[in-house]
Amino acid sequence: MSRLINPSKYIFLTIGALIIFIFISLGKVETPVYEPIEVDYMTKLIEKPTNFTEWKQRHHITGYINKNRKVRIYITEGGWYASQDFLKLKFKHDETLANCDIPCIWKIKTLKNLTYEELREADALLCVNQPNLPKNKTWNGQKFIQYTLEPMTHCPQCHDKNKLFDIRATHNESSDIPTSYIRMDTEKWRIRTPFNITKLSQNSTFISFIASHWTEFRGTFIKNLQTHIPVASFGKVYQNTNWEIYPECKNLGFFELKNCVISKYPFYLSIENSQEEDYTTEKLWDVFNLGVVPVIWGAPNTRSYLPHPNSAIFIEDFPDTEALANYLKYLVKNETAYLEYHKWRNMEFSDEFKKKSYMSMYNLECNVCREVARLRIIDEEQRNIISDLETNK
Repeated sequence: MSRLINPSKYIFLTIGALIIFIFISLGKVETPVYEPIEVDYMTKLIEKPTNFTEWKQRHHITGYINKNRKVRIYITEGGWYASQDFLKLKFKHDETLANCDIPCIWKIKTLKNLTYEELREADALLCVNQPNLPKNKTWNGQKFIQYTLEPMTHCPQCHDKNKLFDIRATHNESSDIPTSYIRMDTEKWRIRTPFNITKLSQNSTFISFIASHWTEFRGTFIKNLQTHIPVASFGKVYQNTNWEIYPECKNLGFFELKNCVISKYPFYLSIENSQEEDYTTEKLWDVFNLGVVPVIWGAPNTRSYLPHPNSAIFIEDFPDTEALANYLKYLVKNETAYLEYHKWRNMEFSDEFKKKSYMSMYNLECNVCREVARLRIIDEEQRNIISDLETNK
């Protein structure tokens, strides 16, 4: 495609300078080295990445070409995001997102509060879960974005059945911006001290569970497991333990409270509300940051994107709850065996996990801005091609 474009009409610098930048930048991450002559940057902008390296390449190229051009994104339906993650963001003096290679205006503004000028200049309007969009776009290149991490089985209305959105950020790898529930720099997981099982007494409860949404599997499984080992169950599903037993956790925020309680036990039941492809929530990811071993029931492909194959225990690997309970009792009495589930902290992370870590809630805002910038670049190049063809008729 690049050979059809008239360089005099391009918004880019020379291909050579771009290749040098990519080559140097990619040296900062663990990626294979590509021969400069083989770098087809337009192909890498257009084709969907399939791994961590390709996502980094796409974003390096987008950031370089976009340079200092601002991307303007207004959130017209904030949902839960407006009162949680948005409040944690930091901005530069020019109101763009801090720590992002794309200069990006990222504001929450309902449709009725958007001025005509803001609506006209917006590169994109973003909605969390439910749509709140104008009837028409104010210009052809404007994008409508949906951000939802809800599974189809739990929130079917969140999944754009009317095809209103140009870009979707969801937990599923097939979406435009696949986004995991990871909410922090996962390199910090390496320095977490594993739970000290030697401090447990003979009668200590050694596994916990927290959930607010009842499902048949959760209710049945917890009840059955309890016939073999005690389970400290908090939340609304099969609650048998009071939050107040840990006063040091009492005045923390919701997620901090949960994690404070989970950290009091060597194992945690990471049972999702559904078994949907790629659907893994903080019930798994946060546990790795607490020095605790997760016991998993969730997405059928969870194994493929763990930090390491031996970083978790799977319920499905045991014929029944009694076998699982016996194995957990064995680990509690065998520190060496228990610590085997923490050795991954000093090992190379799997490539699929690197991708999940990079394409995550932790990097969501910048990843969305990069996607809008990427599409803007492609749209402009397509207009240049059309213009060239019409000129040369």
